[in-house]
Amino acid sequence: MNLFLPEEVLNACRILAHNKKESYVVGGGIRDLILGMAPQDWDLATDAHPREVERIFKRKGYKVIPTGIKYGTVTVHINGVSLEITTFRKEADYTDYRRPSKVKFVTNIEDDLSRRDFTVNALAYDPLRSLLCDPYHGLADLKKEMIRAVRDAEERFIEDPLRMLRAVRFSAELGFSIDQKTKHAIIRNVELLSKISAERVREELDRVLMAVHFFKGLEAMQELGLLFVIFPELKEGWLFAQYHPSHQYTVLTHTIEAMRYTPADLTVRLAVLLHDVAKPRCYSRGEDGRGHFYGHNVLGSEMAEEILRRLCYSNRVIKDVVTLIREHMLELRMGPAGQRRLVARVGRRLIPQLLQVRLADIMAHSQSQLVRSWEEYKQFTAKLEETLKTGGDFALRELAVNGTDIIEEAGVTPGPLVGVVLRKLWDEVLEDPEKNNRVYLLSQAKKIITTLNNHG
Repeated sequence: MNLFLPEEVLNACRILAHNKKESYVVGGGIRDLILGMAPQDWDLATDAHPREVERIFKRKGYKVIPTGIKYGTVTVHINGVSLEITTFRKEADYTDYRRPSKVKFVTNIEDDLSRRDFTVNALAYDPLRSLLCDPYHGLADLKKEMIRAVRDAEERFIEDPLRMLRAVRFSAELGFSIDQKTKHAIIRNVELLSKISAERVREELDRVLMAVHFFKGLEAMQELGLLFVIFPELKEGWLFAQYHPSHQYTVLTHTIEAMRYTPADLTVRLAVLLHDVAKPRCYSRGEDGRGHFYGHNVLGSEMAEEILRRLCYSNRVIKDVVTLIREHMLELRMGPAGQRRLVARVGRRLIPQLLQVRLADIMAHSQSQLVRSWEEYKQFTAKLEETLKTGGDFALRELAVNGTDIIEEAGVTPGPLVGVVLRKLWDEVLEDPEKNNRVYLLSQAKKIITTLNNHG
């Protein structure tokens, strides 16, 4: 088998061979090359010990970083290309569910490949001999489009439970199915995922959500129970009937179906995934027998904030997702004043994402409701577009007066009252933008202050 490799990778293999050391290109780089994809990084495995690798490449004048000497890994930079070079090794005793406490350097590539997670990643290629080493039939699994654990799946997942989520991630990125034995091992060990740090889980989750076949990955996460370990709150909506003609699905099924209609935007996908998380806790039944979920958007935004902080998302992502969930029930029949207030609450930047969340929600309703809401949605977005053309950011800073003006012109002492007056003036301007002029607003400010003082 002949695979095209960058000259920097070939050069590294030649240098090791010149020093009488074996080397193979391993892992995802080979997998991606065989699939006709561009590898994201390059990993080499060698029988040279890490200090030998360090010495060999430093002698050639290349930058060498001892990124994981304990585990046999050094990073070599050749003409701007970063190569991770790791000594053939076997591992044991994963006491922290991530790193082995025992690492033994070995002399052959087959032993090294036995420690890898999935067969499609347990491939090694010697470019100098055009030799593919495939002891676990990863090439056959690539042809079958199958994700299968190397040797005993349960052992692989007990070593590092994050591999269960990685199986789903590879499935979502490559569009592959997961082998049945591997699936069963995930189901039996799914609770071990809770042993993994939130940061590592979040990184894999993001890659699932942003993968080409993300919906396939999402369905697999639900089927295997991984979804409920990461988001136990979502399990409350599993099989939870909504008892309303607008809904043909249970709460969780509606959420999953809504995800089908989301664009490749992490913020939108997180918001849609969690937009109805509070519905089971807000459920009530009307006299007509219909289910109601009053306030689920508000409680849902609070729950989402707690969930996303637990998963260590950035403050920016949390703030945006919380805002989208709080506002996702936006009334499609609102007029221009309501639209201006909406933009003022949400911010112009988030409006496109809010509309995407709303549309995904609409698409997962019953057919009759979808037909009605679709027409309303089109009319609303057209009118909103016109509203957005008439103003700036619809932010309080655009008010024609500020706090200093209120203090100096209306004779108010600095304090909370200034903010109250500004907000009341801003509400008037949102209702009628023509009122946003200094003379009117200062006159109105004095009236507001008099009224507030009269009421204590």
